[in-house]
Amino acid sequence: MRRFDFIVGARGSRLSIAQTRGALDFLAREFPGSSFRLNAVETPGDRDLATPIDKAPADFFTRDLDDAVRSGRVDFAVHSAKDLPQEMTEGLDWFWLPCAGDRRDAWVVRKDDGRMRRLLESTPAARRRAKVRVGASGERRRAYAESVFPNAETPPVRGAIDSRVEQLLEGRFDAVLMACAGIERLWPDGAPGVDVVPIPVDELEPPEAQGVLAIVFRAGDERLTTMRERFVKAVRFVSAGVGDAGLCTLAGIRDIAAADVVLYDALFDADLISSPTLGLSMPRGSCRPRFVFVGKRYGAHSMGQAEITRLICDEARKGRRVVRLKGGDAGLFGRLAEETDALAELKIPFVVRPGVSALTAATTGTGMLLTRRGESRGFTAYTPRSTGTETPVVAFMATKIVRSEAKRLMAEGWPRGTPCAIVRDAGGPREEVRSATLAAAARGAFAADDPRPGLFIVGSPAARLWPKLGELAGARVLVTCSDAVWERARLAVEDRGGRPLRWPLIELKTRGGISAGRYDAVVLTSPAAARIFFDSCLDDVRRLPKFFTCGSGTDAELRAHGVSSDLMPPSDFSAAGLVREIAKLDLSGRRVLRLRSAKAGGAVARALRKAGAKVDDVVLYDNVPVAHADPPPSHDAVFFASASAVEVFLAQYGAKALAGRTIFVIGEPTRAALPPRLRPAARLLPLW
Repeated sequence: MRRFDFIVGARGSRLSIAQTRGALDFLAREFPGSSFRLNAVETPGDRDLATPIDKAPADFFTRDLDDAVRSGRVDFAVHSAKDLPQEMTEGLDWFWLPCAGDRRDAWVVRKDDGRMRRLLESTPAARRRAKVRVGASGERRRAYAESVFPNAETPPVRGAIDSRVEQLLEGRFDAVLMACAGIERLWPDGAPGVDVVPIPVDELEPPEAQGVLAIVFRAGDERLTTMRERFVKAVRFVSAGVGDAGLCTLAGIRDIAAADVVLYDALFDADLISSPTLGLSMPRGSCRPRFVFVGKRYGAHSMGQAEITRLICDEARKGRRVVRLKGGDAGLFGRLAEETDALAELKIPFVVRPGVSALTAATTGTGMLLTRRGESRGFTAYTPRSTGTETPVVAFMATKIVRSEAKRLMAEGWPRGTPCAIVRDAGGPREEVRSATLAAAARGAFAADDPRPGLFIVGSPAARLWPKLGELAGARVLVTCSDAVWERARLAVEDRGGRPLRWPLIELKTRGGISAGRYDAVVLTSPAAARIFFDSCLDDVRRLPKFFTCGSGTDAELRAHGVSSDLMPPSDFSAAGLVREIAKLDLSGRRVLRLRSAKAGGAVARALRKAGAKVDDVVLYDNVPVAHADPPPSHDAVFFASASAVEVFLAQYGAKALAGRTIFVIGEPTRAALPPRLRPAARLLPLW
């Protein structure tokens, strides 16, 4: 685990100091042993309280902090993300932290002002007649205040958040519009003397960065770049195919369904981004991605290439899962390299999905076969738009003839030092890429007795493999979980720059026949239990029980179905942590359904009964071992999502098979199933 020592800059306001300390506490948990020393820096926005925010320059709240970062007086600065300018000052880099607050805006009113509270709860007609004075910073909040109270005065309100509350308490305003996140961070137990009434997002849409904290640092600072790897997700470059949405691969459709934002080209069937298509892959209750058109066709560009590249990088810096959807096969005659090079420079991981190109569709799809036995042994593809002079050579089914083919090419004039590579089991779990020069290949650098299919690639592309980026830096991770967890595990491994290898060691057998309709609460302590509950145990979606869970993974599965945990441990995500939370409750007379695997213990049910609940402790599913006839593919790390998977792995392969490999686990109960000597080094890999 990397440890860091930093001097940190922040604005000197009470809110800035409070939220920065919260951010540093978060970072200290993520990077144990690191130290952070806080320096307050005044900015133009703190000195100038007269200029309206709408009229202020872009760096109003960042300029002096930027100077401090660039000069080295501080290592990084913590900002409210909404204060960052649209384009960052040269020499600086940034990212968003995932510990965001409540994004909503709120009405803030005096506790003793019953009239204002009644007006907020009254009819639109009553509010139209009311004369009130609302403090609002910025045109968005001012317009909203005037839509709710058409006769309102809406003078601008400036100053730190505590100053705004003071102005309200002094009677200068009847209400002030402010961000919920700032109030919660400054007064976690509630602001004194005022009531806070949150405004629904669909009533007043907040800026995308509201409630978010950002870190700004010197571009190229290896420490901060390494830290950012923990919080960004891999960008997926998906090949959409051509002409027909059905030519996009299943992997590509899954990527689109799991994305936060999709930047798409013009060169594909629009049905690919329709609800019915994505519905094949999207979890129930999940939100559709945000689609942004960035297409270019025949010189008509909706957005320039430099702008597209910057947008990809910026969305990734925000911690979003980005899909760049390109027509055909992304790697053929596109501008893929410009976009991936920019990500590589920032050390942001990415995944490239190959696809069906126009070459394949126009030939294989029409009968104009480019290779036919006894007629043609290959073909040449090129574009007149490129200024390059090299035409690489690719030989299919080349394992046995690499030496002779290398000699033939050198005899035809290819230089002896030309890079070449052989790729075996391309795209498969046992994929292997070996590189050499033509001269070395002619001498036998590539084994000819390997039975796997192979492609022999000659030319400059053979020397340019994708860089290994992210926390996992290209590590091949054996993922042992059941199908219920696979998709999230795949995303988590890829997001950190690793390559997931599917190798399930358990499968879940549902027992069924359970109805949750008559219970006040349901206890679920695994993502699998939550998924099975919604698939087979819920009779009436209009009457949902309360949900008790033991961790963020199970809670994330609930959120995929549009609900969330009513009780969950704050940090110890285990059955023991849940037992401690249950002990604080009075459940007298409540009917509670405890759903679990056959291997789970009875501690949770006993805690529920001790709290007074009437408990049905029901086995929902069995963990059944999966045996593999072949040994697992070559791997650098192993991921376990349950103690059952650990037990099956040890039974099939023994503890020696874990020697020298990184071990990832989903939680402490899974770690505890490992042999004692392996437990300390096992790393937690959160999937949600």
